Amino acid sequence: MKEFSKENLTTLPAKDCKLVVESGKLDLVKNKHPVLIVGFLGSGLVGNIVVSEFIKQLEMEQIGFVTTNDLPPIAIFYDGILKHPFRLYYSSEKNIVVAQCEVPFNKSATYQDLARLLSGWALEIGIVEVCAIQGLTGSSSSFPPENPPVYVAAEKEILERLKKESDVEILPRGLVLGPEAAILNEGLSNRLNCYALLVPVTAQIPNPEGASAVINELNQIYDLSIDTSKLMEDAHRIRKKLKELSEKTQQQHAQMSELSNLNPSERIYM
Repeated sequence: MKEFSKENLTTLPAKDCKLVVESGKLDLVKNKHPVLIVGFLGSGLVGNIVVSEFIKQLEMEQIGFVTTNDLPPIAIFYDGILKHPFRLYYSSEKNIVVAQCEVPFNKSATYQDLARLLSGWALEIGIVEVCAIQGLTGSSSSFPPENPPVYVAAEKEILERLKKESDVEILPRGLVLGPEAAILNEGLSNRLNCYALLVPVTAQIPNPEGASAVINELNQIYDLSIDTSKLMEDAHRIRKKLKELSEKTQQQHAQMSELSNLNPSERIYM
């Protein structure tokens, strides 16, 4: 089958999602590989933790926001200041744009429209590459994995480069779900090169260690120096609390087991 070229592909316009950017705030250097990194709420909160560290440590400036009727009625504030739940940030020094969404969408049908909105905007401003971040669930363990590997799923045009520039690993087969998947699929149909960084997590537990592992790979890929020591401290603290909780639970189970082995007359005087 003949290969098709992505050079002439464009993206379809969004219908319901809208993107608002403050004029004069964005000045990408197009010959310095501008990149968009997206972080959504998801398993282990990995994507959100990663982009939060980028915003804080690179002192990124908010340049805009995304709005849609399918965002739930949730207001977010920091230090008493209200924030849009889906925000866009920019670092002129590093030539990086970050999209951070801190609330879940009401409908999964919105994901495709959102992907078209972000892709169309990225193409318009000169972005060449988009990175989505997601936690991989599947382990039955109640503890977040230690020293987790970071896997990559990418378009073939950039896969070899990512493997050479970092320590990412390849999964033979897998699925990416949610808005990240919509963005990746949209990238297959336009000129953007998209990829996902995936890290094993425990679904209901924040995983700063997984986020740290992803940041370490992004540091290599984009020649950054985002510090992960605070995240590792948080990871050790979470693991310690989980271990304490597990030990208490085991003690309670042992006590209940002992009580169940007593005969009825002994139980009366307990």
